[in-house]
Amino acid sequence: MADIDAVQVHFVAYFRWMDGSYHELLAVLGHPLGSILASGWGTPAVEASCSYLKPVGIDDIVEVRAQIGEVGRSSFTVEHRMVVHGEVVATGRVKHVWIELAPRKRGVPVPSWLRDAGL
Repeated sequence: MADIDAVQVHFVAYFRWMDGSYHELLAVLGHPLGSILASGWGTPAVEASCSYLKPVGIDDIVEVRAQIGEVGRSSFTVEHRMVVHGEVVATGRVKHVWIELAPRKRGVPVPSWLRDAGL
């Protein structure tokens, strides 16, 4: 109930759903976030947006579909679609930067496995 207001699912829930689908996408690609971090890399989000197309209610089951979108030198975008009963109810984008964690946090080139997964 924390994510429900008097009318529909609260807007912040969509960002949690996008974060969860991002973690799942990395696992499907064979590189779970835990192993990325353990290897000395990180993927901080630097920009996020969401467009709410239709209201989502308390009893709706939302399927979140994620895919790698644009890939730059050290950044990449994850595209998200939230679907209820086959209908897109929201779309979102989160831009991440691939960084090395040590000796200092700085952007480095996106690895080839991630670049190859892009559109």
